Amino acid sequence: MKDNSLYKLGGISSVLVGFSYLVVGITGVLIPSILSGVPNAQSPFMYYQENKIMLLTNWWALLLGAVFALAVIPAVSKTVQHLNEGWVRWTSTLATIAFAVVILDNYWSIVYTTARANAYVTGTEAMRAVLTVPGSPQWIDVQGWLAYGAVGLWALVISLLALRGNTWPKGLAYLGIVGAFIYFLALATSVIPSLVVSGAGTVIAGIGAVFAPIWYGWMGIHLRRIGLS
Repeated sequence: MKDNSLYKLGGISSVLVGFSYLVVGITGVLIPSILSGVPNAQSPFMYYQENKIMLLTNWWALLLGAVFALAVIPAVSKTVQHLNEGWVRWTSTLATIAFAVVILDNYWSIVYTTARANAYVTGTEAMRAVLTVPGSPQWIDVQGWLAYGAVGLWALVISLLALRGNTWPKGLAYLGIVGAFIYFLALATSVIPSLVVSGAGTVIAGIGAVFAPIWYGWMGIHLRRIGLS
């Protein structure tokens, strides 16, 4: 008997990833702009307490979404792996690493940013100066080369293969291609200096927050159908 448990798990997980992105989008709108874009070194600590619920909800949604994405990647990749095993294995490994880093970065935000914010509020001027040293490392994937670049490359490869092999509904494949370029645009707004300060990243993030739940939700339904067939 054929074991379709990977597709079933991937389908459920994909829907949950879509829901997590929806939460990220809603909380992202409610979080003040000073805490997004290019905040100064003090803003995560100065404005933490009054935005604590939204920030923690956002970070937890990103972390849990990445956890579920680790079940989505192998399930989705399996649907097209027979079309080009080399590219699928390579890009799916990159995407897996990317989501693992998202988990670590948001765990850092949940645990350490909270602790540092409390220390900033109650600490001395010397302590505040230490906490806000310019350039002090706080995250692994600062510019998003993994979260945007690696995941975008995986999405592009599997979507093109699915379109060529007719293994997904065509609309889902086309949405995957568009989604890949949204990831690449998000990376560009994090890397190119003129785009970093222009606020374009906020616009792309808004588009992605609408787009991601649709794609992951549809993919979840597609995987469940495969799993039940």
